[in-house]
Amino acid sequence: MTEHESHNQTSSDTRYWLSMTPVERYRQAERIVVNHRCFNELMARIDFCDLYANEVPTLNPPCLAILGETGAGKTTLVTTWIARSKYKRYETPEGSVIPYLYISIPAGATIKATATEILRTLGDPNPERGTQSNLVNRVYRLLKGCQVRIIFVDEFQHIIEKETQHIIYKVADFLKDIINHTCIPMILIGRLGEAEPILMVNPQLEGRVGAPLYLEPFLWDRTKPETITEFCQLMDVIDCSIPFDLSRLGTEEMAFRFYYASNGYLRYVMELIRYAAWGAITSQCTTLNLPLLKAAYDARLAGMTIGSGKENPFDEGFHVARAKLVLPAPPVVHLPKPAPSGKSGQRSTTKRGSRQTSTEKLHTSEVLKR
Repeated sequence: MTEHESHNQTSSDTRYWLSMTPVERYRQAERIVVNHRCFNELMARIDFCDLYANEVPTLNPPCLAILGETGAGKTTLVTTWIARSKYKRYETPEGSVIPYLYISIPAGATIKATATEILRTLGDPNPERGTQSNLVNRVYRLLKGCQVRIIFVDEFQHIIEKETQHIIYKVADFLKDIINHTCIPMILIGRLGEAEPILMVNPQLEGRVGAPLYLEPFLWDRTKPETITEFCQLMDVIDCSIPFDLSRLGTEEMAFRFYYASNGYLRYVMELIRYAAWGAITSQCTTLNLPLLKAAYDARLAGMTIGSGKENPFDEGFHVARAKLVLPAPPVVHLPKPAPSGKSGQRSTTKRGSRQTSTEKLHTSEVLKR
């Protein structure tokens, strides 16, 4: 369920970490990747796209849209998949071979800015030089020359102007045109509640990627005991993966402290684990105890939005029975506002938006449950 750098760890050597240097222990704690059920299901969906990229040539490449809240693990999902792939980037006398291209849509996206980012990632020596048409043609040429198999596009929601909530249609169309011109599978990664409208009002792009897939936080629902079991198992796996004696992180009482602190988001669980691990190594503690975790919460989460209205769950006086879990309101998806007529790169969404309400659309989306 996890992967990290091995340091001669065996089932009979539970204190293997005693032979490690502090730096090696920091590195192990930093590089833990937890492969939970939803994570693995999404990895399998990317594998399907990769099958077509490598083995089954097609004019209709499978594409995906993967959405989730900040902290859900979207970027970790993609970078882990790329790291595991058997196809790696390498150099030839003719230039770079880049099987998997990972780019991030710049804020305030335009076609030229997006093309420039793609060219920069592909190694173009002058990614900003040239007209928009010239940049676009170079993108098509370099994608082929670099033998790109899958294009990962992160921060997909930047295609919506934050201030006006207008979709920058030309950029969305540019991404669709890349798929059409190159027949390379594309995987869009975006923030839940912000990226959906781009697909709702762009049927051609939506037709390419299909129903969005969601990377959701873990649940803790006492009416569904399996959700509690799953989170406790997650904490057990983390406990066994860090270079310390077992800290009993997977007990229900301790696991709930982590859930309360993180709202089920793995990023925030790992923020606590890594900071507490640093404290334990520097103070020569053999486990992650409550004082270390209390200090980690105060340093990393208490001042963030996720810590608003909460008490420190690692305080000895924290009582599960009276703790009120403070969960964020679910994101509300709105169709973007119609753009003012004549504004470059935008068009009104009124007609298309009236086809289906955001609520109806979300009911048809595919959500991967754990």
